[in-house]
Amino acid sequence: MLRLELERRAVGCEAIDLPGLGDEPTDPAEATFELGVERLLERLGTRRNWTLVAHSFGAFAATEAALRASGRVRALVIIAGFVAQVGDDWAAVTAVAPVEPGFRACQRRNAAGTALELDAKAASFLWHDMAPGIAAAAQARVRPQPIEPFRSAKIGGTAEALRKIPRSLLLATQDRVLPPAGLRALAERAGVAVEELATGHCPFLSAPKLVADRLLGVK
Repeated sequence: MLRLELERRAVGCEAIDLPGLGDEPTDPAEATFELGVERLLERLGTRRNWTLVAHSFGAFAATEAALRASGRVRALVIIAGFVAQVGDDWAAVTAVAPVEPGFRACQRRNAAGTALELDAKAASFLWHDMAPGIAAAAQARVRPQPIEPFRSAKIGGTAEALRKIPRSLLLATQDRVLPPAGLRALAERAGVAVEELATGHCPFLSAPKLVADRLLGVK
């Protein structure tokens, strides 16, 4: 939805699925954090002046890729996600912004123990603020979330290098997956600007025009 809205405004963009998610075919057992970072860097290529837009836990891979991209990323916008600092891992950010207990209760490990599957109740946490048709289409693309990235995700580089990357947080104030107060606290700890969206966890689906306005600086 957001990609279509940006293209309607003649803004070029690419939608990238991390390994094992969406339409990306990697088996969850092979979908590592490092592979996700490498895939992002491959898509960035040698072009410069990218604005990376990352959602939820995907902000970890995007932050690490931006640090390794040697100046090719001009900005990183995080939507309803974790603003991490150098040295942060999953335990560090969730100590400040833990996954909401109700959503966590919807998660189960798959038979192989390599991914987290969601039960039917998860829909009320993810899609509560969007039209039924959009929610159904989003639900159809949901795949088990690979576990390895949660274990190995960690932000490297230096604090000085990270400060040189302009970052901002679009905070979903009606988020039922990650606590808005905790995400705000992480952003404030990092000195990152916060803009509020009166949406749930996936505003790029429920309010694509609003998100596009914020990305393009339209007030």
